[in-house]
Amino acid sequence: MQPTPAFTLLRRLLWALMLPLLLLGTAACDDDNNSQEELNRLIEEQKVKDEAAIQAYLTANNITNATRTSSGLYVIRTNTPGTGPTPVDKAQVKTKYIGRYFSSGLRFDASIDNGTECGCAVFTVGSVIPAWNEVLVTMHKGDRVTILVPSHLGYGAAGNPGGGIPAFTPLMFDIELIDFTNP
Repeated sequence: MQPTPAFTLLRRLLWALMLPLLLLGTAACDDDNNSQEELNRLIEEQKVKDEAAIQAYLTANNITNATRTSSGLYVIRTNTPGTGPTPVDKAQVKTKYIGRYFSSGLRFDASIDNGTECGCAVFTVGSVIPAWNEVLVTMHKGDRVTILVPSHLGYGAAGNPGGGIPAFTPLMFDIELIDFTNP
């Protein structure tokens, strides 16, 4: 069966209308790729800035016991490390903490603010910012650390607007691991 001339005309018209839409879709994909490349470039630039700021902080405060991890997180042990087991991924951890802006030292959050009797907060390892996920699995019950957090291990390019943390903001946390329960 051969298509009617009207059907052939309609099909050509539909293709003519769809071609610009298809091209727009391809352009949008290119824009997404360009946007992702630009974001990746900004993140890499910020990593360099954050590293320089952390190094300057360590020097200015004569801190010599900071350990840099492969991710760029700096960990300063503020007591003698404990022994025994450590939390694993998905562990429930009970912590006391203070979060501060790295640049000014101003406090933006603390576990005592949540109104619990112990002044602590409970988290699940794997559900917090990357810096916390990284350091918690190295801590023993009773350990206290200060972590210097480059922005890519904190709230990154998105920031945390609800928490008042702008994009690309390095942070500092004092953390004490009170207790934990591994899954």
